[in-house]
Amino acid sequence: MSIPSFVLVQGVIVGLGYGLLALGLVLIYRTNRVLNFAQGQLGVVAAVFMVKCYYDFGFNYWFALLLALGSSAVVGGLSELVLRRIFNRPRVLVMVATIGLSQVLLVLTALPFVRPKDLFRPFPVPFHLSFTIGTFVFTSGEVLTLIVAPLVAGAVALFVRFSPWGLAMRAMSDNADSARLSGVWVKRTSTVAWVVAGVLSAFTAILASPGQTSALTQVLSPDLLMFSLIAALVGAMVSLTAAFIAGVATGVVLEVLDWNIHSTAQVDLIMFALLMVLLFVRVSALQRSSRGEDRSTWLLGSLARRVGTDPQRRKVGATGLVAVVIGAAVLPWILSTGQSFLFSQVCIYGVVALSLTVLTGWAGQVSLGQFGLVAVGAIMAAHLGSSVPLVLLMPFAGAVTGAVAIIIGLPALRVKGLYLAVITLGFALWIMDGAVLNTPCWSVPIIDKRLCTGLPNPQSTLLPSPSFFGLNLSSERSFAWFSLGVLVLSALMVRLWRDRGVARRLVSVRDNETGAAAIGIPIVRTKLLAFGLSGFMAGYAGVCLAFATGRISSSTFSPSVSILVISMAVIGGLGSVSGAVLGALYLVGLPATFGTTPTTQFLTSGVGLMAFILYLPGGLAELMHRFGDLVDSGITRIRTTSASREEPGRTSDQGGPKSAVPRGSRLSGLLAREESSGA
Repeated sequence: MSIPSFVLVQGVIVGLGYGLLALGLVLIYRTNRVLNFAQGQLGVVAAVFMVKCYYDFGFNYWFALLLALGSSAVVGGLSELVLRRIFNRPRVLVMVATIGLSQVLLVLTALPFVRPKDLFRPFPVPFHLSFTIGTFVFTSGEVLTLIVAPLVAGAVALFVRFSPWGLAMRAMSDNADSARLSGVWVKRTSTVAWVVAGVLSAFTAILASPGQTSALTQVLSPDLLMFSLIAALVGAMVSLTAAFIAGVATGVVLEVLDWNIHSTAQVDLIMFALLMVLLFVRVSALQRSSRGEDRSTWLLGSLARRVGTDPQRRKVGATGLVAVVIGAAVLPWILSTGQSFLFSQVCIYGVVALSLTVLTGWAGQVSLGQFGLVAVGAIMAAHLGSSVPLVLLMPFAGAVTGAVAIIIGLPALRVKGLYLAVITLGFALWIMDGAVLNTPCWSVPIIDKRLCTGLPNPQSTLLPSPSFFGLNLSSERSFAWFSLGVLVLSALMVRLWRDRGVARRLVSVRDNETGAAAIGIPIVRTKLLAFGLSGFMAGYAGVCLAFATGRISSSTFSPSVSILVISMAVIGGLGSVSGAVLGALYLVGLPATFGTTPTTQFLTSGVGLMAFILYLPGGLAELMHRFGDLVDSGITRIRTTSASREEPGRTSDQGGPKSAVPRGSRLSGLLAREESSGA
């Protein structure tokens, strides 16, 4: 491998951006225990606004920079104040809320008071200075990064080390409850951390922007956030110095790999391998330096909702469920061909959301790469769809995907919390999207064999028409009924797992591993069981998706769809079987039914997602549960009123009126006890 000097300098420049972004991630995580996926977008708003101040308002560079940094500080502080409403909710909700927040900030860059009028002007720089190493010319923007980024990192380190706010942040990092008892303003300190993180993100975006147009909504890509997460993990999500140095080292490693390896797929595989090695090497530091989960200012798992035992309430729920299934079975008769296809999509996405109910809702393992597992099932369908019957292909693909999911979940045996989200995101971004899907065949180095594990044609792979027990599923209507049957059977299967104690074991391990082990629950087997079951469902859902689409490509399984799937689970109700289906119906069914109108775009965008999390954290399942309680109360009231009208003149032996409550009512026993105690 050759490492020219200009490649090292270029790697340092790129790595400085990773380091600054990693500082913001560490600051927020050490105070709130939340992975902030809006960290990059906080600074993009400031960069776009700076262009507007410089060109549209005519301000000089330094005043425009000051206004941009001030706007990023305000945006960061307001973001924390908005998320504070769910301060005591599960941290996975807060993490998904930051994903919605990034989408809201993306919309903010398009508003007239932020977006510049001319989108094709170069980003302003305070000076024009360049230097040359060999034949490579470093521009003034890169020179600015070499000067400013270390100064900003040093200022943040001094702020955290010597200021009272920095002392409060370090106290929260060790134990938020003890810090609160010692007089630390925990929530106020959290707001300050978000403000500083917003300013760091602004510096990152501003330093990365020269050389591009002022349409800067994509300056901080998902890859940049992923590399910054790697740097933050090297710092054990606590050490600012280690995270910044690791960010610079990550940039150097990436540039060296790009210079020597011309295959993007190989570079992605190497970066994912480095991520896995770093997690296993740093796992002891991650566990030792981070405060315990039970002392966090944010909760980890989903909050359980108490289920009633009233037979009448159960009958109301069962009646509503049967009515919904019958109505869904009738729908393909009246839907058009295109609508039947969208109906199939809703059902299949519902199955994928159910797989996250098992993994994230019950086991507490956050997966941001679930659609990468769906892609594994789709690849099995692309290779075996013409030779293996569908009734055998679905369980086989599910078993293979379950095995892949168990391999991905092996770090969960040692890594707790939301660190696994980084692994699953890397799996979807680098392994499936970057390497497997876009590489039809590859050669095994030692045995010199050629294996074809990707899509036969990454641009467009055509699948044959499926059949199920001799029934032709080539029409959209027939496949819609088939997809509905798969969804119903999947929901019944998950419900069986819940009632037979699988969910109870997963939740007990999620909440208290020590207590679960004390009562005889195998911890390792239970964790791997969650990944296996979730992967099994995602695998056969991938087979269904491939046949429903008919023609798939690598873009079909974009990592952004994994974010959509976890949003379904959260919007529907994390840990709820019916909530997963409701979430799929909301995010996929609304646009399918009403089209891409402004209303549906608003409801299904990041604004709608944040509104659900902030004001209905229990999701659509909680809303439906309240509706069922209302129906149950109405039936009870009607029965009570009818009974009182039928028996208006009955009196007791003492001459007083008897209770007009019908026999068998929930209130009759309580009133009878009250009457007997009064006598």
